[in-house]
Amino acid sequence: MRVCRKKGKHIGAALVCVALVCAVLTVSVLPARARVYTLKECIEIALTGNTTLARVREDLTSAGADVMSSWSSVLPHVSANVSKSDGLMVFSEGDDVTSEGASGDLTVSQALLDGSAFARIAGSSRSRTAAELSLESTERDIVFQTKEAYYGLLRLVQLRDVQSEAVDLAREQARKTQSLFDLGSASRSDLLKAKVQVGEAELTLISAEKSAKLARAGLALVLGIDVTTDIEAVDPSGSFAEEEILDFDLEEAVSSRPDIRAWEQSLVAAKRSLLASKAGLWPDLGLSVRYSRGTDSLDELFDGMTEDYTRSIGLSLSVPIFNGLATKASIDNSKSLLRSYEISVRNARLQAAYEIESARLSVEEGTRSVSVAEDAVLQAEEDLKVSEERFRLRAASMLELIDARVAYSRARAGLVNARYDYEIAKAELRLALGL
Repeated sequence: MRVCRKKGKHIGAALVCVALVCAVLTVSVLPARARVYTLKECIEIALTGNTTLARVREDLTSAGADVMSSWSSVLPHVSANVSKSDGLMVFSEGDDVTSEGASGDLTVSQALLDGSAFARIAGSSRSRTAAELSLESTERDIVFQTKEAYYGLLRLVQLRDVQSEAVDLAREQARKTQSLFDLGSASRSDLLKAKVQVGEAELTLISAEKSAKLARAGLALVLGIDVTTDIEAVDPSGSFAEEEILDFDLEEAVSSRPDIRAWEQSLVAAKRSLLASKAGLWPDLGLSVRYSRGTDSLDELFDGMTEDYTRSIGLSLSVPIFNGLATKASIDNSKSLLRSYEISVRNARLQAAYEIESARLSVEEGTRSVSVAEDAVLQAEEDLKVSEERFRLRAASMLELIDARVAYSRARAGLVNARYDYEIAKAELRLALGL
């Protein structure tokens, strides 16, 4: 009795060890789960890493540098010069004379009247404001693209799952049909149809899996990360609740959009550019102050700075008379550019109004489409149950059952499409409204 119990203990311990080893090996070979990215996390990543957004930020930096450059024409200019000379004079009698000298000067100049410079400052400031608004508009575009790609991934993953369930149902039906055929209760034609349905469902599943992988890579591209990143998306909590975004004033919505405001700032900048061109016909007034001195050596140049120096003050007035029609050409070009911006602003406002109206109609359509799709799924599910029971009682053909299964899968896919079409439509309306 004792020996048997001891053996039993050894066998039990061995079994436990084997189970532990199997568990470790199983865990080691299981593929790592994809990281779950929420929609909020994806938006934050995109606003940091998206390459298009990074390029627009550089445009804003460049616009700021242009503003700084435009101010250089009206700020004081200070320059300093120091020079040293050594000379040797040789006469025909063979005598030579050496000479040494040093000189230095400090000049400060200031533009007192320069219409072109001040117009350029105003224009570049407006251009920088336009660049800031363009950055804001691009950020909103990136947020929408992220939502669109995220919902697109969710859509295709769920469509893949729907198709995977359709494959399972087809295989189960093929197994049942094979059993009925073996019993002589189903025809060979029914069996072949069931097998064909399995093959077609599997091919559709392969395509759905490919589409889901491409959608995952597309989302990674929008985020600005490695396109091979294994992203798992989750339905945003409560995202399918109705949002009060249909109550808006069209004119106010168009005027508040950052891209429209950017166009309007660019239009003002074009007006300042025309003013700067016209200022080329105006006189320029400048002031300069110069301090200079000369000594016999470089060491003495900086000694006794208040002795033996020359100071001069100059006031200059420059009146343009004829510069080879360059000013006229600049004015004509600025006028043409201004008219082009006026047309662009008008076109942008019309396009914005169209986008808002189109998105509003899509949201209204989406609300009804989701409701219809939900009813269609319920109807298709009921039809499938009836067809399965009729086929079991040999009151319906295999073709009728296959049609019912296809209709059910199509209805479920339609509901998935309707839900995410609705979500994308809401995101597009928010983008069109500048929200």
